[in-house]
Amino acid sequence: TVNISGFYVENAGKLYRACGNCTNSYQRNVVVSNITVKSTKVIAGINTNWGDTARFSRITVVGDSSHKTIICDKYKGVPKGSEPSHIGSGPDSTNCLYNPDTDIIWA
Repeated sequence: TVNISGFYVENAGKLYRACGNCTNSYQRNVVVSNITVKSTKVIAGINTNWGDTARFSRITVVGDSSHKTIICDKYKGVPKGSEPSHIGSGPDSTNCLYNPDTDIIWA
């Protein structure tokens, strides 16, 4: 489990991405709390088929009135040498764990 807390990120593609095509594939978990995000495309990307989880709380997204920042991207992890496929984004009750109304602040 990786914990990211008390952090500011600006001008990034992704803050966190679980490896989707490593030699050894394991379940990975990330907990993201009390962070501020600006001009960043994705906060976290995980592989749902390997049981990865991403849990979010107290996320402040600055300067994104159209809500284009993706909080949680979902991928299908693959063997080394292949590219993982994007399968969706957003909260669910299994892998991308957050409430968009209470855990994310659009400032």
